[in-house]
Amino acid sequence: MKHKILISVAALALAAHLLMGFAFIKSAAPTYDEPVHLSSGYSYLATGRYIMNIMDHPPLSEMASALPLLCYRPSIFSNHTYFMGALPYHYGDLFLYQNVVDAEKMLNAARVFSFILWGAVFAVFIGLFAFKTAGFEAAVFSVAAFALLPVFISNNALVTTDAAPAAFYFASFCLGCMFARIEPLTATLRGHKVIKVLDNKKHYRYAALTGLATGLAMASKFSMFVLPPLVIGMWILHNILEPKIRLPRLLWYAAVYLAAALLTLAVVYKFDLALYFDGLRETFKRLDQGRSSFIWGTHSIKGVWWYFPVALTIKTPVAALLLAFTGLAVSLKRFKKEHLWLLLPPLCYFASASFTRVQIGFRHIMPVMPFLAVFAGLGAAYLKEKKALLWVFVPLIFLWIWGLARTGPYYLEYFNELAGGPKNGYKYLVDSNLDWGQGIKPLGSYLKERGNPPVILSYFGVAKPEYYGIKYFPLKGGLANVEINGTGEDLCALKRPLLAVSATNLQGVYFPDRGVFDWLKKRKPLFTAGYSIFLYDLTGDKEGLDRLSDIFDSQGLNREADCLRGRIKDE
Repeated sequence: MKHKILISVAALALAAHLLMGFAFIKSAAPTYDEPVHLSSGYSYLATGRYIMNIMDHPPLSEMASALPLLCYRPSIFSNHTYFMGALPYHYGDLFLYQNVVDAEKMLNAARVFSFILWGAVFAVFIGLFAFKTAGFEAAVFSVAAFALLPVFISNNALVTTDAAPAAFYFASFCLGCMFARIEPLTATLRGHKVIKVLDNKKHYRYAALTGLATGLAMASKFSMFVLPPLVIGMWILHNILEPKIRLPRLLWYAAVYLAAALLTLAVVYKFDLALYFDGLRETFKRLDQGRSSFIWGTHSIKGVWWYFPVALTIKTPVAALLLAFTGLAVSLKRFKKEHLWLLLPPLCYFASASFTRVQIGFRHIMPVMPFLAVFAGLGAAYLKEKKALLWVFVPLIFLWIWGLARTGPYYLEYFNELAGGPKNGYKYLVDSNLDWGQGIKPLGSYLKERGNPPVILSYFGVAKPEYYGIKYFPLKGGLANVEINGTGEDLCALKRPLLAVSATNLQGVYFPDRGVFDWLKKRKPLFTAGYSIFLYDLTGDKEGLDRLSDIFDSQGLNREADCLRGRIKDE
């Protein structure tokens, strides 16, 4: 009966996970990279050629997400200059918005499939890893923790290359740990020495399975090249702490593991591994260049070491963090060698991520999060064991659920109580942490309910605002991979000067002048679209109109700037 109750808890959490994920999918416009990943993946499936985005990302995750599109058979545009010239953002825009199949129909079908697929992989391996290391109760609570973490609710439901490598990274260490835990079948006494006879079949099987998971991870994201040395290093460390296999034989199993990983990668790449290494080389070049990022008032090109520690602290439910710290403390107190497999892999990945030059999203440490879910499960199981501590456990769960409820359905924009909730998220982190272009859809719904007035739009994203019925005059500047050209509105004829600004642009992340919109921060928005796009009414705001006219002047839009200044005189 007790097991049935616990299983019901996990089932309820997973059901809530599905409902929240589907609500998020319905609420969100395409995020910045989704058209690229979806169109590239489908082009690989339809043509059999790896062209479009192959130097930026391996093909597996993109192809997996695009599988549902085979049922719709959208146009591939293989003769278009965007396809032939391998222009991924322009081709993604063409594929999504000028196809014979509706854009939202294609995107959301891929999202739902990805959400279910990667969620299932995470749930299975999180439950398995927790069960093998800490037992049934820890496994159930770990799966429930996974189901209620916003990073999985949102990022698993997007057509990106973040969920798949994180899932296979975790699976590699789960299977690697199971390899290390295999006990010898028999032991015979010869003199004073115990000679162990190994179960070779199990070792071969788990070495190959671990290699399969590693190969799938490497075929999903280039950062997964770190997996082979980490897995083999963990095997050597585990064997030092508990000698079972002589080093030459262990290295032989490592060779089997590497062969399985390489074969899996080769199959995905159609045995053109030179293409993989070309992409890996290009990735190193991009990472070395760095990228503009923002955290807590700090702008950087080369990154700051505290980016991911802060992101983890404010983008994860406080209850999950406290439960995970409890689980970590319990695992250290009741230490077993298997716990090293839960501790060292996420620690290594987190440390390496903290010193990279590209820091644009919490999603980049997704491989750490399934380990956190397991530690949270261990912590929950410990609190249940110590019944006197239930007064701590129950309030934590209510705090966790309340944070999800107030954020929904905008789970990508989740920030915990330490940051003041999602409404204050833009003060700490933007870009894919909060504002990835998805807010243009709720903005369109808001404007439609109010007669669809035209707006001046400074948008960080690639989704077509006009697809959501928005009439707008575009403000240029910032990061622009596709053209957002406007709907032909005459700014001089606007009845109300409504200005919509994405949070990433509000913080000036990709603008030469970081403070270009600082004057807006002391103004209260008329409406906030999913916590990521701020709509301001500048009617009667002489200072605001003057600042806005200066921006138009800086972009060479002198007529529009004069119209705004004329409005100041009239008011």
